[in-house]
Amino acid sequence: MIKSPPFPVRIDELDCGILSEAIGADVVAFTHQRIGADRGMLGEIFLVDLDYADHGPADGSERPDTVVVKLAADREESLAVARRARTNERELRCYDELLSTTPVRVPQFYGAWFDADTARFLLVQESIDADTSVDQIEGIGVDRVRAVVDEVAALHAFWWDSDELRSKEWLIRPDNPGRMQNMAGFATNGWEPMCAVLADELTADERQLGGEFPARLDAALREIGRHPQTLVHSDLRADNLLFSRDGSRATIIDWQGASVGPPAFDLAYLLTQSLTVEDRRQHEQDLLERYRQQLSMRGVELSMEEVLVGYSESMLYCLSIACALQIISDPREPRVRDLTRVIARRSIDALRDLDQLW
Repeated sequence: MIKSPPFPVRIDELDCGILSEAIGADVVAFTHQRIGADRGMLGEIFLVDLDYADHGPADGSERPDTVVVKLAADREESLAVARRARTNERELRCYDELLSTTPVRVPQFYGAWFDADTARFLLVQESIDADTSVDQIEGIGVDRVRAVVDEVAALHAFWWDSDELRSKEWLIRPDNPGRMQNMAGFATNGWEPMCAVLADELTADERQLGGEFPARLDAALREIGRHPQTLVHSDLRADNLLFSRDGSRATIIDWQGASVGPPAFDLAYLLTQSLTVEDRRQHEQDLLERYRQQLSMRGVELSMEEVLVGYSESMLYCLSIACALQIISDPREPRVRDLTRVIARRSIDALRDLDQLW
């Protein structure tokens, strides 16, 4: 259950009482360290080590030695976006209402607090032992992407054309007016800052796309809003994935973008942003076919042509995220600039490969 204010909104306000309430055990001391400081766009994340009043429950049940605590980013620009798009609310409600019954690997949810007026929140969840070498900018191996394809196919099939999803008013669609207004703002106001990051990496015809980008993005969102709908993550890339040490299992984190939408949103973003351009070109068809087969195993039938059409039409959405980064993140952070460059370059190359650039 998501609880109401008051609650700590900054890490220096966190106390043992709130941690005890979330976990259901008497926490008497804790320490914390910031993690992912250069990766989060709408949140600040901390690894919190816990000390308890006793040695453990008499019934032998386990309690966590470490948890992850997530707070809203302390930047008004990010909070304003979160209020308009309800991103923070969506993440918390996904964990609270949907993900516990979904056959996909996510961190265990311990507790959450939310203030609708400010969009500030506090989320306490499981800390997962993961391979920390994963880096979206470098790109990840195709075997790891295969593991994510299997997870996302399970997610999509479970919620395919779901009446329950349609009843969740907080889960917006790709053609939701508020979302489209936000995306148009990113495309309009973030284009030139994005181009400045890429500098001379952009060709003349790629730069020229900016004048038509908002209108084309608007048309694309309307079109893919007519495709089959399911629960989509909408930000499915390496920075939002935790892999087991051997790379065989993937856990999906950071659900602020969760929405009712076309499954191709997740496929397009995963393949273009987690693989290098060369790996995507080499393995794209096989990965899309694997996704189609995984859906079929779960009772959802799509032709390869249907998968490809949705995949191609979602590429402009991928490019819009590069523009958004310059608005909702701190552009002074070196990694934000690197991530902007990589997302933009990989998206533009995919648009060109799929004859979607013009």
